[in-house]
Amino acid sequence: MSLDYKGNWVLFKGHVSAVQATGHLTSDELRVNYGQNFKDVKEMIADGNVRISQDTRWATGDHAVLDQTKHTVVLTGSPVVHDGTDQITGRKITVYLDSGKSVVEGARAVIFPKASPSPAAGGAQATNH
Repeated sequence: MSLDYKGNWVLFKGHVSAVQATGHLTSDELRVNYGQNFKDVKEMIADGNVRISQDTRWATGDHAVLDQTKHTVVLTGSPVVHDGTDQITGRKITVYLDSGKSVVEGARAVIFPKASPSPAAGGAQATNH
């Protein structure tokens, strides 16, 4: 762990694990940027083997920026969002934590119907170029 008291940030390296309410984040490195005091988290920047989970949903990628002011997570570097067996990938995924909504740039999705009317129904794939 490295601390820059004047710069208002802390850097964690190694097998980093952070928990907040029902959310859990793991990564190789995590930088936490603070406001005027160390209780006021402004932003967290995770790098390397990033995994963020909340309830039944989880997301993975190489890089993530968690903005505490906007309540968003922006994933880049082969990002994937999972919800059960469904998954969506893209170049950049922005997750809005308050609503659970995700915006995906360059999307590719694999979605499995919850209840299928015919026994032959399988997963559906969609892409956006």
